[in-house]
Amino acid sequence: MISVIKRGLLSGKVGGGFLCGLCLLSTLSVTTSCEDMLDKGNDYVIYADDRLISNPADTVTSVLGILNKLQGIAVRTNLFGELRADLVEVRDNATIDIKDIASLEIGDDNAYNNPRDYYAVINNCNYFLAHADPNAGNANRNEKYFEAEIAQVHSIRAWTYLQMVLVYGSVPFVTEPIVKENQSHEDDYDWYDLQQICQYFINDLMPYYGKAYPEYGSIGGDIDPELCFYPTQVVMGDLYLWLAACTQDKEMAKLAAKAYYDYIIWDLNGKQYLYTTNARVYWGETALKESRFMMGPSGAATNFNQMRSAWGTQVQEFVTAIPMDSASADGYYNELRKLYNVQYEEGGELIEASITPSNVIRDLSKAQTYVGYYTDGISKRWVTLQESDFTEEEINDGYFGDLRFCEDFLQRTTKYNSKEVDLQYIMKHRYQHIGIYRSAQIYLRMAEALNYAGYPQFAKQILTMGLSDDVIQCEVLRFYPTKADSAYIQQFEFNDTYFKPYVNNYAIKTRYGVVYGWEPQARSDRELTSCNMWGIHGRGSGYPFMDPNYAALAVDSTTYPYDVMGSIGKQPVKGDYPYPSEGELLKKNFKPESWTRYPYQLTVAEYISLYNIVLSIRDQRKYNNTGTFDKYDNYVDSVSKYRSYLALQEETDRLDDIFADDLAAYNARVKVFQDADYAWREQTYNDPALVAQQQEIIDRCILDEQALELVYEGNRFYDLMRRAYWYGDNSILANAVSQRNAAVGSRLSDRHNWFVKYKGKFGLK
Repeated sequence: MISVIKRGLLSGKVGGGFLCGLCLLSTLSVTTSCEDMLDKGNDYVIYADDRLISNPADTVTSVLGILNKLQGIAVRTNLFGELRADLVEVRDNATIDIKDIASLEIGDDNAYNNPRDYYAVINNCNYFLAHADPNAGNANRNEKYFEAEIAQVHSIRAWTYLQMVLVYGSVPFVTEPIVKENQSHEDDYDWYDLQQICQYFINDLMPYYGKAYPEYGSIGGDIDPELCFYPTQVVMGDLYLWLAACTQDKEMAKLAAKAYYDYIIWDLNGKQYLYTTNARVYWGETALKESRFMMGPSGAATNFNQMRSAWGTQVQEFVTAIPMDSASADGYYNELRKLYNVQYEEGGELIEASITPSNVIRDLSKAQTYVGYYTDGISKRWVTLQESDFTEEEINDGYFGDLRFCEDFLQRTTKYNSKEVDLQYIMKHRYQHIGIYRSAQIYLRMAEALNYAGYPQFAKQILTMGLSDDVIQCEVLRFYPTKADSAYIQQFEFNDTYFKPYVNNYAIKTRYGVVYGWEPQARSDRELTSCNMWGIHGRGSGYPFMDPNYAALAVDSTTYPYDVMGSIGKQPVKGDYPYPSEGELLKKNFKPESWTRYPYQLTVAEYISLYNIVLSIRDQRKYNNTGTFDKYDNYVDSVSKYRSYLALQEETDRLDDIFADDLAAYNARVKVFQDADYAWREQTYNDPALVAQQQEIIDRCILDEQALELVYEGNRFYDLMRRAYWYGDNSILANAVSQRNAAVGSRLSDRHNWFVKYKGKFGLK
């Protein structure tokens, strides 16, 4: 716990339009200790006078005030994103406000329909940015004290505006602080839609991209301070992704993917890399070998549990969360805990959950194929589980298909106080705080962006294998032969020393000098615990890269240059040519004429001519005087061997010429094939029809994965909405929601019904 300076809210009546409720700001200061991170939700904000915020105490207080105001929109961020979609449904015991959100009948009096709460955050941000002294610092050290805070406030403001415009479709755009009643009417401001919000804040955040977080050390409660902040790279990635969807712009999608990647490898504030981690739910070898599933799967997905993993470690899942108060009496309590879970109330009554999984997520989970293995002796026996492997009870418990459903969801019916009660627990919502960003979500959005950008094979690896430089080199780059594509992909470096997927390396397969595949080399079972880049679908479905039907991207190879490859023929090998042996050459030799006269000697002239040597003057005189060499028998063998060598060399030279010509012709045919292969890959892999087909397959996988992994977290409506924007097809959203409720889904065919209305002014124009 630490003591912080806080500025109390000056009570009093504020008139005017809805923006008048943006919190008049006071200069009254108090000192108190933090208990639940934000002092039990006290309604404090920052300053209302015109002085600069120029000392650290004021800055800490101001940023904490902004974080406090974020608590007011935390619960509805989840509800608007989840209840309007297809993965959950509300029960009869739900409040009318909850039911109205699910049925898209959200009136002005709905407790969750209040734009003022968003502007409470925004106005605090605007005031801070207008009054914080950006030059305060130590000039001698070139330090600016508030650089990190200013960057974070820009990022929080951008995120808040994005959430608000996703709910309402069009919002008054205010970037100056409102401190007087006559500033507060919404008609005085321009109204920005989603595309305009994204465009503005992309430019607004650019100067602060990748800046470090404020270093607060400890700010109380049970959450790391870093988890309270909003990475500029991730917020920028969201802005680019939504802008890409709205404009169907693949270049914007490229920028979105790169922004997410920049956060993944960001090495500031004690965070080096962000991994997909090895968090997963799986069947152990005994269960697979003996078909014993009743005891349940092993492992844990760790999805939305306690958010207590140490910042910057390989097991870090959470990136950003909104800290909430520990009890409902304290202020901003995490209401999701009682909406998604059965609650024990004082007086001995159990209150059943009012939000429950729909049949859509149940059926989607069952539809997934689980692939695992057990070791039989020295080899792995791969197993693809079938429905017939499970009992009806095991299927009802969620053991058939993807295992994350049974990990996240527990339901039992029991008798309590002579009354039948449904015990439901959604593990993601049993804890105090509300998650905003986490690892799997960021990787899935990067996959979505990569797929939009035209790289479905790249996006696929995030789902199946996980990423490393080896994986990108072997599983991705060969499908993108153009220089522009290669240059873009190679910006994504996942150093094998740090990023460790299931494969350790690859064995290259070649054919006529053309690489046609890589054989993945798996890590040993003992090394699996060191894996930190599990394919996200493997968090619940085993080893998806061993499932030939999952995310299968077959290429029509009927146009492949097989005829050119077939005309190459066998590569010439010297051993196949009739090179003569030395013994065969000796039989063809003839003795010099001088041997007839001098059986065992050569004349000097013959020797010199035969060996083509240069004798010294002394030797020439000596040999000219004698006319012959001494010791003739020493040379007879040499002459014979030399003549054999001459014949061998002559025959070898002749055959070498033939071999060289044949090899050159072979290499020329190989080059023709290599060029034809490259031309085929360049044309085929860049064929718009093929890329579109692959994108559709992978997008379906990504969308399903976002449901399987992120269900109950408030993303689903917006994940569907982005697809409707990207494909220009409202039915994508409408048809999905119709699976839960046909009447509600049909209303979403009209884009105006995607957004909440308020006071006849908010809502898509």
